[in-house]
Amino acid sequence: MKRSLRDLVLAAACLWGCAACSDDVADRLKGKWQLQTVEADGATQRVDTVWYNFQSESLFMYQIYQPATGRYVYTYGYKTQPDDRTLRLQLANYTLRVEQFLPFTDWSSGVRTFRVVHVDSRRLQLESDGRRYSFLKF
Repeated sequence: MKRSLRDLVLAAACLWGCAACSDDVADRLKGKWQLQTVEADGATQRVDTVWYNFQSESLFMYQIYQPATGRYVYTYGYKTQPDDRTLRLQLANYTLRVEQFLPFTDWSSGVRTFRVVHVDSRRLQLESDGRRYSFLKF
């Protein structure tokens, strides 16, 4: 009896450990990420006023701080992942209409597809439209 209980506890601990170290990109994306740099055409631009928030399996928040006014502009949207290396973000008409929010961004439409270059517990790199976006977990 003692051996069975010990084996059960050991198996449960192993399963919990595997879940905690999940390689699932969706799990590693969860949280708030602050944009640090945007690289395009050989030039790197530093950024510290933009955040991507992955709040659940499907919800997304795009947040921008405007130093001139001391205000935040943000909107919500949806996240889908056709595979581990593809991230599709779609803005919704929530706090602002998409066409009102786009001028604050470098997005050309309310839908953007990114290639996930790297994601771990601290760093995220995405590529889209010839640009590489580097984030740190906030």
